[in-house]
Amino acid sequence: MTRTPEPKAAARFRALAHQRPAVVAHRGDSRNHPENTVAAFAAATALGAPVQEFDVQATSCGALVCLHDATLDRTTDAAKAIGPGARIADFELVRAQRLDAGAWKGAQHAGARIPTLEQALAVMLPKSLPMLEHKGGTAAQFVAELRRLGVVDDVLLQSFDWPFVDAAGKLEPRLALGLLGPTDDHEHVDDAVVASARRIGACFVHWHAPKLTRAEIDRAHAAGLLLVTYTSDDELGWHGGRALGVDAMCSNDPGRMLASLRLPTD
Repeated sequence: MTRTPEPKAAARFRALAHQRPAVVAHRGDSRNHPENTVAAFAAATALGAPVQEFDVQATSCGALVCLHDATLDRTTDAAKAIGPGARIADFELVRAQRLDAGAWKGAQHAGARIPTLEQALAVMLPKSLPMLEHKGGTAAQFVAELRRLGVVDDVLLQSFDWPFVDAAGKLEPRLALGLLGPTDDHEHVDDAVVASARRIGACFVHWHAPKLTRAEIDRAHAAGLLLVTYTSDDELGWHGGRALGVDAMCSNDPGRMLASLRLPTD
């Protein structure tokens, strides 16, 4: 499916990726701050990261919050406070936001909270382009919240769950969409992946960097798709991606990546 006109956030992403690669702060400035927290997002914005990738889940009351894992053990004090294995989908927002989401990264970060999607976007927009990764929740929940916040034209939405992406795009055609991979059904960026992206109306595919070849990148570009990679944290990866023609690259260390890519490459 060709989406005409192209979603506004997709056009902005293309402009940012014109001088390849655009730096994508992975879960904010997650090298120096607890991932997926307001502090990490604010730091990445201050660094000048043009795009910020982060994870979004739904609580039991339907609130959308920023958290990577389905359970709260790794990035909060939930295991100590209430016992291991607690799931964000079983928590109401008010209870989830009582948890400490920063102390695991160091004592200096103690007291950070799990942010809502609204709180995250408030420190990114308009300077950074938010790249939401769906981890839990329905397409209807995401579309309703993005409409409520008035940011449908200002964000990228992606998922490993391609039916979710398809459903979100059908509910809200203005959304700029991306397909994450590899998946169980799609190991490489082949003709089937390109066909799926075009059918769904995605503007980019987002793939694990070590899995990609130049031929796959060229295939995506020939179909009019942007090619994004995750996650590269050293100069070999950053400059290698640039040489291959990758459009945007996720990094946990966006400050150092920005500085490195500003260096002469000849």
